[in-house]
This record gives sequence, structure tokens and C-alpha cells, in this order.
Amino acid sequence: MDGEVIDMKRIEAVDAIRGFSLFGIFMANLLIFQYGLTGKDHLEYFELHPLNEGILKGVKIIFESSFLPIFAILFGFSLDRLFQSMKRKQVKLKRIKLYMRAFTLIAFGLLHSYFIWEGDILLAYGIAMLFIIPFIGLGKRFFKWVTTLSISAALLITSLAVFAPAEEVPAPNDVDMQGYLKELKFAYGEGTYANAYQARNHLEDPYITEIVSYLEGAGIILLIAGLLMPIFYYNIGIYLSKSDWFSKNSNRLLSANLFIFLIPVSIFMKSSIIWMDNKDLASMLHIFFGSVLSFGLIVLIRNLHTKYRQNFIFIGFRSMGKLSLTMYIMQSLIATTLFYGYGLGWFGRDIFGQAVIIFLLVYVFQMFLATWYTSKFRYGPLEYLLRVATYFHPKARQWHFKKEKTSV
Repeated sequence: MDGEVIDMKRIEAVDAIRGFSLFGIFMANLLIFQYGLTGKDHLEYFELHPLNEGILKGVKIIFESSFLPIFAILFGFSLDRLFQSMKRKQVKLKRIKLYMRAFTLIAFGLLHSYFIWEGDILLAYGIAMLFIIPFIGLGKRFFKWVTTLSISAALLITSLAVFAPAEEVPAPNDVDMQGYLKELKFAYGEGTYANAYQARNHLEDPYITEIVSYLEGAGIILLIAGLLMPIFYYNIGIYLSKSDWFSKNSNRLLSANLFIFLIPVSIFMKSSIIWMDNKDLASMLHIFFGSVLSFGLIVLIRNLHTKYRQNFIFIGFRSMGKLSLTMYIMQSLIATTLFYGYGLGWFGRDIFGQAVIIFLLVYVFQMFLATWYTSKFRYGPLEYLLRVATYFHPKARQWHFKKEKTSV
């Protein structure tokens, strides 16, 4: 969630890809905004029109698990670029400053998840950053091998899952689940901010409770693994940075361009969550090919940006990418106002198709807003606070909030 690189030539394609991925994350989060973390996977408890249910499944297949990896890869890329910039400028206490950045992200994540919305990703990003900082100064070969081994392990686990017998995870009692969703619908769809806050932080989800009970001690391991999952993608981003991948001629990247042809294959394999009987295998295919789709989209947007960088759409993408942290939080504020009771109260309603159109319009509005804002200011409000926390100085040299006029 880092849209900045200090005193180094910005790679505009990275900003464009980051801004594009914000749209995908917004659409994936729509599932949670409207039906909750558990409800989005248990539509049988909602009375949906077949058209809305079909659109919902399409959004789930295309956007879920496909755009957060893009963000994490670019986060790793920017983290390495930031460290290299500090190194080149001989900034003191480089890793301490990076740790301050991580702790600030964690603080943003805690505030976001407690007071605005439970689907936060900043907390996990900040925690994972703590583990990657000690290795950030190592060479390209280290990150290449870590990335290779990680991808090989993911491929092996997914392949073995094909032969593993399907296990039926115990489902919560229907009465408990219906009672939980009834309380959730009231708290989010009809209640006050206090009701939503209470439900977000204290209402017990019977599905999660059943899963934790079923997994016993392994549940804690899976929770830790989920929090540290961004590290896998950080490694890829750091390797791409050290390889100067985004600055290379796209015509020379034949092997990377092959991922573009895997986009339709990845979407089909992700759709297995709809038609495959073995739900455990389908879930693993959904996640694995979500990552494959992520890289295909990175390559595709990079290539398109090379040809159409002056197109107003890519200008909007770049502007969104530069303000990614601010725009991400803004999306949560807008969406919770639309769906929660202290706003329009759309939570749990059968309006998913209309919500998709509204989210698209909100994103377009953000693109125009970001384009205007970046023409006036160098950093977004939250990006500026992140810099202040990183460098311990509100007006450090070359890090002013407002753009300085320069002649071209």
C-alpha cells in the first residue's frame, strides 16, 4: 500500500498498475461490504435474484484473490526502491526508519479495522513488513531463489491437493448461523455506528468458531500464515525491483508476456469454486490461479501503459496509484456509508448488480479527484503522514507536502 519512492525517478507503469489494482480490490471488497466476511461465502442465507447471484459469482471469480497479490508485489517493489534511495542518499538508520513505517501501517490498520471496516489489509501488510526488513539489503540472487522456492512449494501443494481426498469441514448449526446473520444485518444494515462497531469487534461468527474448533491448534498456525502471506509477494516485488524489470523493454520480456495468455486459463481455473465438487481443491485452485492471474494482469497493464501512457484512463490509474493509501481508506469510508445503517443501509439487500455499477462510478470519481489532487500536491494526506512517521520530521528536505513549481 505504498505509492511513493523518494528522490528517484518514478516508474509510471508501477503507479498505473497500483491504481488499476485499487479498482480490483474495491470490487472484491464489495462482496464483504454487502454480505460480510462469512456471508459472502454462504449466499444460501440470503434471498438473491438469480441475476444478482450470477454477477456476484462473476465478481468473486475475477476479482477475489487476484488483486491483493498485485498490491503486495508492488509494495515489495516500492519498499526496495525506498531502501535503495535511502542507501544512495546515505540516510542514517535506514532500517529503523523502515520499521517506523511498518509500525505506522500497523497503526493505520488497527484504526481502520476497529473503527471503519473489518476487511483491512494494512495490518497484515505492516506485520509482514517487519519480517522482510532484515533481509531488504540482500542481493537479487537471494530474492530470486526465495521466490523460486516459494512458487515451487505452492505449485507442489496445489498439485498434491488434486490427489488428496475431499474433507468435509463441519458447518455451523443453521439456527446459529441464521441468528448471527440476523444480528449482523441489523447492526450493519439498520443500526447506528455504535451497533456496527459493537458487531465488528464483539459479535461471534459461528462459522469461524466452528473452523477454529475443527482445526484446533492448527488454527493459530493458519492465522499466522495468513498474516505473513504478503511476504511471499513482497519477495517477488523486491526481486522485480532489483532486476529493474519494470524499466526493461516489454518486447524483450517474452517469458513474462506468456502470462497474458494465461489470463483466460486462470479465470477458468478460478471458476472451479462454482462448479467443482471438491471444495478444498477448488479453494486451492482459486488461490493459486489468482496469483497467476495477478502476474498476467501486471504484465498486461505494463504493456498497455507503454503504448497508451497519455490516455486519460492511464493518467487516472497513475494518479490513483500515487494516492493509494488515501484512496483505499476513502473507499472504505464511502462503502460503509452506502451499506451501513448510519448511511443508506444497503447491507444484505438484493442489489448486487446495482452496487457494482455504483462502485464503478465511485472509482471513476476517485480517478478524477486523484488526477486533480496530484496536479496540485506531491503527496496524499495519509501518504504524507506515513513519510512524517518514517523520517521523524514534518518538513524534511525534499519531502514537502505541496508540489514546488518547476520549469520544464
